[in-house]
Amino acid sequence: MSTVVAPLETGDLGTRPAPRYRFLRELIRKKIAMVAIVLITIFYLAGILAPWVSTSDPNYQRLTIEERLDTPSSEHWFGTDAAGRDLYSRVVYSARTTLIFTLVVILTGSLVLGLSLGLLAGYRGGYIDTAIMRVGEVLSGVPTLLLMLAISAAFRTRLNDVAFWLKDNTFLGDDARAVVPFLIIVGAALPFAWIGSARIVRSQVLAIREQEYVLAAETIGASTTRLLIRHVFPGVLPIFLVGISASMAGIAGGEIALSYLGLGVDPSTPSFGTLLGNAGGVRTFQEYPHMLLVSGIPIILFFFSWNLLGDALVDIVEPRTYRR
Repeated sequence: MSTVVAPLETGDLGTRPAPRYRFLRELIRKKIAMVAIVLITIFYLAGILAPWVSTSDPNYQRLTIEERLDTPSSEHWFGTDAAGRDLYSRVVYSARTTLIFTLVVILTGSLVLGLSLGLLAGYRGGYIDTAIMRVGEVLSGVPTLLLMLAISAAFRTRLNDVAFWLKDNTFLGDDARAVVPFLIIVGAALPFAWIGSARIVRSQVLAIREQEYVLAAETIGASTTRLLIRHVFPGVLPIFLVGISASMAGIAGGEIALSYLGLGVDPSTPSFGTLLGNAGGVRTFQEYPHMLLVSGIPIILFFFSWNLLGDALVDIVEPRTYRR
């Protein structure tokens, strides 16, 4: 008696897309995630294209009284501040400041330090794991903003001489006054940027290192570097991206808070913290509410979008809803 094998239909196992395509498909299906991605893309595109999408120099001051604290109009889309500077241009360039800061901190803190230390702690274990995790626990026990304020205040005065030297002896010129304060707040954020990423990566590595394919690679004599890059890292990457998306709002908030308190970027460099500081006060909000709204709404949307995207990625990566 012969057995008839039915052909595979669309949707059968043989025609299912690869796991990475299923990940993208699940992400596209989540409308909240797509809205968050669109808002984040608009924010970062505004920062990247700031010199082209701005309507004027963000630091250009208009001297006439009529052009100061002007309400939104066709000439000044978001109005002007107390110095007569165009708020739309300053918001766009503030987005660029946030873009550069978050990118530098993510690349150096979360990617280089957090990922590397997490892989090393989880795979090696022993005293290496203990040392890395204890340092992270000590730093996480210190109020983040308080220590960032202390670091920024302690080094700011001493590094002013470095800024003047760079101005006179390097190609930076006048930009040195903006670069040095920026590097100070980046250095103040780095001690905390790697902790969350290292913990997430370590927890995943502890589970992955016991998998059969990792044990098989160890048996044939694969080097530690090859094991971590070729076998362990691909399994860590999804949850690592979730951790980065969840920490983006906090990283950007550190720069905004320092700039708001006057210890962040140079005052001539547009920043959302500086915009909020200039718009502070009950009288200013009552008489010129546009100053607070045009600086506060982009920040709220930025934080909200990253949190929504992080929640969506957790739902997708969670094994109960997404099987790799």
